[in-house]
Amino acid sequence: MGYKLAIGLGIITLLTLTGSGMYINYLHDQISTLKGNQIILETEIQQQNEDIKKLLADQQILQTNINTLEKGKQESEREVNRLRETFARHDLDNLALQKPGLIQTRVNKGTLRVKETLIQLTDPNQFDKDEESIDPSE
Repeated sequence: MGYKLAIGLGIITLLTLTGSGMYINYLHDQISTLKGNQIILETEIQQQNEDIKKLLADQQILQTNINTLEKGKQESEREVNRLRETFARHDLDNLALQKPGLIQTRVNKGTLRVKETLIQLTDPNQFDKDEESIDPSE
């Protein structure tokens, strides 16, 4: 009976050691998988942090550009208000009736400048002139 008990306990011990060895191998595999996942996650986190820094820098640039545009807009609004105040102080109808030559001269000069600008902008040969100045034989 002592031998049977010893053999039984030996078999149980052998099964326990075999099971423990298999479980330890399984845990080592899990640890390896988790370490690999940790490396991947750390790399992704680092990449995301770099992307966030880049986006914040881009946002700063955009904010600077927006501020610049806003300052330009405010300056333009001040200019418009100044011109409105100037025109509000002057009654051009009365001035034109009292001094038609003064108004007519200014209107004619302004109209001529607008006409010349429009002719220059709508000239269908404007790009041909640039090509003629470049000698293709060179």
